[in-house]
Amino acid sequence: MSCLHRLGWLRLIICTCFVMLTFSGFTAAQETPTPTPDLISTAPRGTVNGKVTNGTAASPAPTNITVTLFINNDNLTVWHMDTQTTADGSFQFNDVPVVKGYDYVTAALYRDRIFNSAFLVGNEDNTNLTLPINIYELTEDPTVLSISSSEAQISAQGGTLEVRQVIHFHNNSDRLYTTSKDLGDGRFGSVLISLPPGAQVVSLDNQTRYIVSPTNFTVLDTTPVLPGDEHVVIIAYIIPYDGTAALIEQPMNYPFEGSAKLLVAQTNLNINSQQLPSTGNQMIADTQYKRYEGALKLKAGEVIRYEISGASSTNLSAGTVTKVAVNGGNNAILFILTALIGLGILATALAIVFRQRQNRPVRSDQLIDALTQQITLLDQKHSAGELPHDLWHQQRRPLQARLEELQGE
Repeated sequence: MSCLHRLGWLRLIICTCFVMLTFSGFTAAQETPTPTPDLISTAPRGTVNGKVTNGTAASPAPTNITVTLFINNDNLTVWHMDTQTTADGSFQFNDVPVVKGYDYVTAALYRDRIFNSAFLVGNEDNTNLTLPINIYELTEDPTVLSISSSEAQISAQGGTLEVRQVIHFHNNSDRLYTTSKDLGDGRFGSVLISLPPGAQVVSLDNQTRYIVSPTNFTVLDTTPVLPGDEHVVIIAYIIPYDGTAALIEQPMNYPFEGSAKLLVAQTNLNINSQQLPSTGNQMIADTQYKRYEGALKLKAGEVIRYEISGASSTNLSAGTVTKVAVNGGNNAILFILTALIGLGILATALAIVFRQRQNRPVRSDQLIDALTQQITLLDQKHSAGELPHDLWHQQRRPLQARLEELQGE
């Protein structure tokens, strides 16, 4: 299992510590200073053993890999130790303090990527822990990836459309998907998420995990995708929106086969989409949402497309956290929609008045009109001094390029 896979903060600690230890010449069997010396020194001693196994077909695990054992508590690594694997990939740590409630995990560096075991919680009644590590060979072939689902919550206020989205990726191979794009600090490029034209990222589930390009409207993940893993990206972005009908297009960089869903709580917002027809209402955390959902099968490069219309709300206030349940594979993930400073996020439960709009084909002139409206709104904000010149130029340039492309068709 790779770093940044199970527990968010703990995974980040492992990655940071492991990279620092690996590239600073840390020697085997040394312990770090601990902020809780009494618990560590008085804890019963035990062993941690396991085996490094290569999960890629016909690829044996190399010998003499350095394995690091981490003991973590309250977002801090309080103790660690190194050892080497034997000829068959086995390893063992002796004289390990076993502290109740602390997290135990082993990690190894292979082909410049970090792989870690499952996480176990210390229990003084069990002083012999088994924490095996699966490693994998690497692949940069994007065809091994697919998107299994996308769910977004939409609201509008103050001249912006706010979208909170969860995207599930799947690796269909027996190799770790990553790229050779070295981003420094032990990070390499992974999946690339494209956003609709004009979108600006305002929140991510882990700020240090992603590289955001505001000019290209893309977000580059640095977490590799494990074979068979349910790889989740949570992202929030805003798009200029003045209340008139706007066409939203989000490119899918990988094949999409599964469910796409939009959730809208505001009664004054309406969605029109051939791909995502209305499927009624849905109650989530005492709030009723309009639900638009469809089973999609898209090729890489094709788009999720919908038209949104309706005035921005004026009575929403920041501060409430809404939870949206997102299902993918065998996992149930809670999409936590955190309030953003300066932005009006869903805060009060609203009575839903459902009004179905007739679906109609999306035409090039509709997209041209939508892009023209977005450009005009950006220009107005820039002229009014609400948008810095550099940011205005960055947001306007790709919109204008797409508009000229459509006008030339």
